Amino acid sequence: MKIVSVLGIVLLSFSINAQLQVFPKTSIKSQTYKKQEGGKYYSEYIVKPEKLKTFFHSGQIPSSFPKYDKYKTYDENKLIAKQWAKSNKTLIKQEFWYKFEK
Repeated sequence: MKIVSVLGIVLLSFSINAQLQVFPKTSIKSQTYKKQEGGKYYSEYIVKPEKLKTFFHSGQIPSSFPKYDKYKTYDENKLIAKQWAKSNKTLIKQEFWYKFEK
């Protein structure tokens, strides 16, 4: 009877270990930053480039505009973009200033 109990425990532990999945560290990192804050992460900037271009007088995104840093949170990236906008207000159309002040 003891052998059956021990054998059952051993088989149960193998079964539990087989069900656990171990992801490589890089896999976990790539999954976490792509869906931050309800999918607001965009590959290059805090806002989609097509929309961001409309904010500027030139119709182009200035090269000094901060790019999205995947190692920071969405809110941290947003704060960086707001600080940049306050320093470069002359490049932004007046009707879009409010977007960087909230």
